[in-house]
Amino acid sequence: MNHLDPKQFINQVFISELETLSTKNHYISFALIAIGIEFLGKCLDKEAKDWNTPNRSRKNFSNAIDSLVAFEKYRTIRDELFEDLRCGFAHSFVPGSRLTISSKNEKENLVKTGEITNLRCEDFYQVFKKACQEVIEMKFSDDDKMSSALISIPGAKFNDIVESDYAITESYKRD
Repeated sequence: MNHLDPKQFINQVFISELETLSTKNHYISFALIAIGIEFLGKCLDKEAKDWNTPNRSRKNFSNAIDSLVAFEKYRTIRDELFEDLRCGFAHSFVPGSRLTISSKNEKENLVKTGEITNLRCEDFYQVFKKACQEVIEMKFSDDDKMSSALISIPGAKFNDIVESDYAITESYKRD
């Protein structure tokens, strides 16, 4: 059995795989980015020694937005991002009423119409990717959860022999 540490996971899933997905499957990409922001906040959380410590979603999400330089332009809409994007997608798979989501040339990123802010997938993903790279470049102590295995994988490496460009989690060859 092999393992991925958190930095390897970020690089493989949030950078390599989500980048491909974000260019073709915009809607689902917003859900993964929202969950990914919370994950980045968990990476920064020194109080929680476990990845699944309960009741820290808002704290971790907000910490990522407030701490990572890449998210600087998003700090003014942090609550909307958590409540309408992260919670909206996590609980009903639709964004809340204070956000619209777009892709390509539908509408510019971070444009406000009244009280509603638009997020454009391609721009939002690039910011998220930069935030991921920030976390990957950080140094963590040996006793930090960032220095331990995150998940076990059955193959020699994640997606070891999968032939599909869109395989996100399989570590086996499809027939």
